[in-house]
Amino acid sequence: MSENLPLETTFDVRFCETDALGHVGNTALVQWFEAGRDPIFRFFTPELDLTNWPLILASYHVDFHAQLFYGKPVTIKTFISRVGKSSFETLQEAWQNDVKCATGTTTLVHFDFKSQRSAPISDAVKNELMAHFKEK
Repeated sequence: MSENLPLETTFDVRFCETDALGHVGNTALVQWFEAGRDPIFRFFTPELDLTNWPLILASYHVDFHAQLFYGKPVTIKTFISRVGKSSFETLQEAWQNDVKCATGTTTLVHFDFKSQRSAPISDAVKNELMAHFKEK
């Protein structure tokens, strides 16, 4: 079986994302990982319609492996590591200079705000998610 491709987003590190030690501050990763999930959000709402938003964040976890620095681009690779009935998990990696500097997992729930309950993920969306599957 061939390996599924990640969804990739590349950022230029902004000076304001660095800290007094000269490297990227830890809170920047959470923002970059969220931005890296934009293509996944489009699976659920192609126009990114905030009045009909179908997802909530249930949890996230970030592990830091190496420092990230200003002046070099960072690539966020986003995979899907689990798909359930109404929730799924992303596995994300932050790469700079061919070094994996951080990994993160996020659990998202397909949610119906009108009923205030989780909602099943359609088979069509599950298929889109599984095209980017990677085991942890």
